[in-house]
Amino acid sequence: MKNKIGHQLIIGCNYHTTWQSHPAMRFILTELRKNKAKLETRQTKRKFWTDIDDLIFINSPHNKQKAQKLNEQRTD
Repeated sequence: MKNKIGHQLIIGCNYHTTWQSHPAMRFILTELRKNKAKLETRQTKRKFWTDIDDLIFINSPHNKQKAQKLNEQRTD
């Protein structure tokens, strides 16, 4: 699944948001419901909802590898 700006949406991967206050913040996508995404902070495990169009997939080698592994698990 992708949002309107073309970023892939994979539960378990790391994301930035368009509205975050600090550029180093990273969030884990934990759930998708229609056009909403549930995110969790990596440090405090605080959970919140945002629009899927606010998500920006983090194109790090680790996150890409994680996405590939999660996609393979879903197709098995």
